[in-house]
Amino acid sequence: MDGIVSTSVSSTRSPHPPRRSRKGSRRSLIIVCTVLSLFLVATVVAIKGNVSGTEFAPSHFQTRQFSFYEIPFLHLQITPITRRDSTGPLARQIRAKGWITVVRGKKPSGWHLVSLRRGPTSTPAVAGLLTDTMQLQDSGSPFWVSWNNDHPNRASVLWPTVQRLAERELYVMLPELFQLARTLPGQDNAAELTAAVDRWLVDQYVMLVNDLRDADRADLADDLLAEARRDYPASQQLADLDSRGG
Repeated sequence: MDGIVSTSVSSTRSPHPPRRSRKGSRRSLIIVCTVLSLFLVATVVAIKGNVSGTEFAPSHFQTRQFSFYEIPFLHLQITPITRRDSTGPLARQIRAKGWITVVRGKKPSGWHLVSLRRGPTSTPAVAGLLTDTMQLQDSGSPFWVSWNNDHPNRASVLWPTVQRLAERELYVMLPELFQLARTLPGQDNAAELTAAVDRWLVDQYVMLVNDLRDADRADLADDLLAEARRDYPASQQLADLDSRGG
């Protein structure tokens, strides 16, 4: 009987695993779940949290790339910003020729966004109207570098005007300005292009100021008109706008 009882008791206890074994299994499950969660978070951050873009500084005609990582959707930066200069041959030519005003020893005063990419989504910005034009190629060579070499007198008028408009963030004007410089009839004459650009710019300022006033943006219209009046104090068109605004 004793043997029978002993066998019965041992058989009823054997199916239950030791408590230490159950704790070990639970710990392993927690570790696996944690690793998988971290891997999932890292994958989402790598795909959705990768932020990169391009900036342009009109004060120095410099372009740079930047990148960092952030927590997706919350836009919380989690890594330092890395930057890399990407200034092209056209900007270097313009600076070397002295066609723009650059304060020596002074860093760029402001950077304007050209494009921004968050994960797979890319968003262009208005400064891209200039940088895209500057990157135009002709038979594998920078178009505007060749144009400047062929039209140095017009270039000496075009690029200071481009810089002035870019510093005021009036990039929307630039495509038409480039078209004017390229298609103006006549020889490589600075005076002819200056006169044509001045007439065109006054008309553009008048149109923009009127549009801003119609859109109830009186403060912005007044600031723009003040800048235009400093450039063209003798313009009757701008004087008439000033009187109507007052």
